[in-house]
Amino acid sequence: MITEKYCREILEQYPEYITKDQMYRICHISKKTCLFLLESGLVPNIDSGKKTRRFKIKTKDVIQYLHDRDDYPELYKAPDGFYMRDGCKKAPSLEDVFTKEDLTSMWQYYEMLLKDYPDVLNVRQVAQFTGYGESSVTKWCSKQDLKNFFIRQKFQIPKEYLLDFLVSRYFIGIAVKSEKHKMFNEQLKKLHGELPESRIL
Repeated sequence: MITEKYCREILEQYPEYITKDQMYRICHISKKTCLFLLESGLVPNIDSGKKTRRFKIKTKDVIQYLHDRDDYPELYKAPDGFYMRDGCKKAPSLEDVFTKEDLTSMWQYYEMLLKDYPDVLNVRQVAQFTGYGESSVTKWCSKQDLKNFFIRQKFQIPKEYLLDFLVSRYFIGIAVKSEKHKMFNEQLKKLHGELPESRIL
């Protein structure tokens, strides 16, 4: 498990942006695993497309990946056969990581937290609940990552659409999580402590 001391040392030792070679050493993973994480978008990066020094990665995003890998190890696992061939850019699907029972439990957990919210929420209310900024919520709505209705120049988000979003791969896989998102994860881990380690929430 990654320690806060190790994270602080990395942030002090490395600049704001690092290379792929620096990342795989920091994370103690193979070059091929590192390439998979970057090409699949599981770790945010700037891809120049060049043959050398192709990727530019924020050190903070690498630290976030290390934390998330502890919580969701299967979410960052390369697909079966990845190391036997030239590679695959496809990340594991949500169904590869969680069972239907896991996702149902997560859905019910969020449903309980949202019980005092109205049936249709606005951007401000979603931002308040998730801990992300209103600009982030607006972007989710604009791209339809978070399904909604656009009425009178305003996004209206039915609670059921928000619940589906909260258990989606997009939301679960957000690299730089809000404090509330981290809190959700901690509570889910406590609620589902009986799950196998590879699927712990």
